[in-house]
Amino acid sequence: MRRENIIFGTLILTAATTVVRIVGMLFRIYLANVLGAEGMGLFQLILSVYLLMVTLATAGIRVAVSRLISEELALRNFNNAKRVLRQSLVLSAFTGFASAFILYYFADYMGNSILNDSRTTMALLYLVPSLPFIAVSNCYKGYFYAVGKITKPAVIQVAEQLVRIAVIFYIMDIFLPKGIEYGCAAVAIGMTVEELFSLILTWLFYIFDKKPFKKSNIKANNMIFKILGISLPISATSYLNAILRTVENTLIPARLILFGLSPAAAMSIYGMIKGMVLPILFFPSSFLTSLSSILIPAVAGDNAASNEKKVSSTLSKVLHFTSISGILVVAVFVAFPKEVATVVYNDSQVGIMIKIISYVCPFMYLNMVISSMLNALGEQMSSFKINIIESALKISIIYFFVPVYGFNAYLFSLFITTILNTILYLTRLLQVSCIVFDISNWIFKPVASGAAAGFISKFSYNIFMANSTNQIFSLISSIIICMLLYLMGLVLTRSVKLSSINELKKYIKR
Repeated sequence: MRRENIIFGTLILTAATTVVRIVGMLFRIYLANVLGAEGMGLFQLILSVYLLMVTLATAGIRVAVSRLISEELALRNFNNAKRVLRQSLVLSAFTGFASAFILYYFADYMGNSILNDSRTTMALLYLVPSLPFIAVSNCYKGYFYAVGKITKPAVIQVAEQLVRIAVIFYIMDIFLPKGIEYGCAAVAIGMTVEELFSLILTWLFYIFDKKPFKKSNIKANNMIFKILGISLPISATSYLNAILRTVENTLIPARLILFGLSPAAAMSIYGMIKGMVLPILFFPSSFLTSLSSILIPAVAGDNAASNEKKVSSTLSKVLHFTSISGILVVAVFVAFPKEVATVVYNDSQVGIMIKIISYVCPFMYLNMVISSMLNALGEQMSSFKINIIESALKISIIYFFVPVYGFNAYLFSLFITTILNTILYLTRLLQVSCIVFDISNWIFKPVASGAAAGFISKFSYNIFMANSTNQIFSLISSIIICMLLYLMGLVLTRSVKLSSINELKKYIKR
């Protein structure tokens, strides 16, 4: 994929991701209102087990499809590229049905003994049929990313979200009066219908797609070992992360109860952080999520062609953009934490948590992008080892210190492990690439620009509120001012050069 296609594709996927996140955030507000903080906490517990099963179903195969097809097309081995997709579909069908079988037969045990709440069992059972659908559709999506046809997964992303919301809206009034567990079950049904629709739409797009596989006399190789060589380390990392995340999610309410909170209060705090605060903080990362999806095939293709200079240039620009994006998010949420929480959730207490946790956003965003970079460079085992260290440390802090120091210990674990993970990821990336980390232009100058922009925009917000009673208009206007001032600061300090902005305009026009 050429550089202009990376940017154009990222913009398309970003637009779709942004629409999905806006709609999803509005829907999350609806869920928070109908289920309450306790209900959101209960559903987050359900999601922790479900995501573990999704990890088992997908098994890192989408990354393998995306990377290997991109590499084989770059080397013009078209028969190998076709075989990658076919063999990956067989593997995905197997892992999808296997994970569905496990969830079906162990749903009751997982709900009662692992999550320690029998109210989760019903929703887990309704999620069982979705697992084979996710596994197979993931393969097709990996193919679209590999060949640079980003519009199709972007359309699917928006359509499946709308289907899920429509189904949940339709059945929620029937289920919720019976109890919170039935409300969670309604959401689970909507998610299963969403994945079925996604598979059908993805398959139709693939059937009618003009394939890039040209006729070739080169005999196709058995690609199964290459697929497993990429997918197994990634899936092992994902399995471990999912297992440890499930342990972490079940530990937090349990250890808060030992600290002295009631079960309902512990579940409410857990639901506030996992179901309300973190989604807000990850909402601005649409561009980075899209970029991470496209980065693997783009860098893998250049890496296969031994184009080291282009690989280093691409990775450096992505790291720079990720860093300044994360710092902008901190500036906005530190300046307007209670205002954002009030507008979104009508709950100022959420704003306190948003302000505190926002400081770790740049590290979260860097983790997301650097992980994709390492996977694109074949460093799956490095990611695996680093994630073991991070998760083991976080669980240890939660287990030993939350019963003594309460929620503050959880916040400490979140900060220290995220920062450590970023340092280890970045150290490994610098070792296996020719990137030079520009600490002045990527950190110091953006931090200074962000601090100034946040202070001035907060002042402008107070002026708007003094002359208007419309809080939403005042907040949006002030955030726009903050973003413009931040960009101006980056240009004035030469952290971002005008030539780079003009170059981006040319790419977009193409």
